[in-house]
Amino acid sequence: MQRPSLNERFIKFMSRLPMVEVIDELDLPANFQKEKRADFLVERRKVIVEIKSLESDPEYKVQDEMAKHEGREEYSLFYGELELSQILRHLPDGEQINRRLFYKISRSLENSFRKGDKQIGATKEILGCANAYGLLVFLNEELDILSPEVISYRVSELLTKKDGDGRLHYKHITSVWFILENYTVKLKQGAKLLPSIVVDGPNAVDHQDLSIILNELQLAWASFNNIPLVTGNVKNIRDINFVTLSKLEEEHQRFLPRHEVWRKGYRIAPYLRSLSDEAVLEHGAGLISLIAPNFMKGGSKIPFKQMTQYMEGWTHFLEESEFRGLDLKKMPIKKIT
Repeated sequence: MQRPSLNERFIKFMSRLPMVEVIDELDLPANFQKEKRADFLVERRKVIVEIKSLESDPEYKVQDEMAKHEGREEYSLFYGELELSQILRHLPDGEQINRRLFYKISRSLENSFRKGDKQIGATKEILGCANAYGLLVFLNEELDILSPEVISYRVSELLTKKDGDGRLHYKHITSVWFILENYTVKLKQGAKLLPSIVVDGPNAVDHQDLSIILNELQLAWASFNNIPLVTGNVKNIRDINFVTLSKLEEEHQRFLPRHEVWRKGYRIAPYLRSLSDEAVLEHGAGLISLIAPNFMKGGSKIPFKQMTQYMEGWTHFLEESEFRGLDLKKMPIKKIT
């Protein structure tokens, strides 16, 4: 069974909280269209919450931009994959290109910000809660290019953006809470922490009641996911060592013993699972008959590559046997040649 998406789980989480009202379930005026209203009301309508799931992948914008520069003489030739920053530092205008890319890939954040501000504003007007705080929630499950650093920096810019008269441009969004399930905080002791970050705007300053509500929501979200909440006030997001879960998994795989890699691979695709117990034991017996000569005095030596394949298959057999709790004494005996 496929795990529900982050968006589905977060909506379920919010809907179950006793201090939350689901706006779609309220008796609303007929002209209050769904696309123009927010998602939730929190703590006797002190906070209006709008959720935005980051699903549109902007990575092609990076590829398109970099393709424009590949023909330049200064564009170095590299082997393998490199971080974008490592490529740009070889170009004299690398800083300008990097800034242009930043705004291209974060444009989806600005679009969501603009829509969220309008939805929260409309909700305030229709429900008569003009003094409510506006909380915009960003959910990122898959888009690695929208890192915690990118989101934090762009969100901070948008929260403090002002019009010509000096007033805040997005006046209905007080704070932004973003949750990422594709990144982790890499700690020296090897533990992993999933980022849950709140960025406050100017209108959140000295509002202790909002801070209390945000802390309660984060604690409840951690409890909903059966994980601990580790808190901390961070002045500069770059002081935290973020890494994608996919990269962390690659690093972990690099240091795993070969048999553990084989076991993990089998758990992902357990191809023996559909066979009967007898057929699995028969399969194991066949592998023994193939492997055994390599370890017998005077037996024929099997080429290394082929032997590796046999040993991987044997590891898969053991993994399946352990899963089923098979008695290996019942394995049929085959003649070894």
